[in-house]
Amino acid sequence: MAVATAPSTKTIPSYPAVAVAAVMQEELLRAVRSRFRRKAQPLPKADNEVIVLAVEIDSLSVVELLSTLDDVLPFKVTECVVKAGGYGSIDAAVKHVSGRIETKWNKHHAGGKV
Repeated sequence: MAVATAPSTKTIPSYPAVAVAAVMQEELLRAVRSRFRRKAQPLPKADNEVIVLAVEIDSLSVVELLSTLDDVLPFKVTECVVKAGGYGSIDAAVKHVSGRIETKWNKHHAGGKV
């Protein structure tokens, strides 16, 4: 008697989008506030206002914070997820980089090269 087996499917764990975004926002907020403080420039007190504020974030600053994601992700994130030329706000940086990391997350858990 033949036994039929279903092909095994690998389940990809849910991408921790909220955790990734929170870590990135915290680090970028710290960097932007520090930069504005050094230049003695005013900045809104509310974090949610600073996150959407039009402020230049250079790509090197974003690359430098990628190591802070090591506790959240099971793989190292390299600078290839960062857009050359930087971003116009913290929100834009977080959304872009988080989306690219999610693609790497799916490849990592599907057994592909990250």
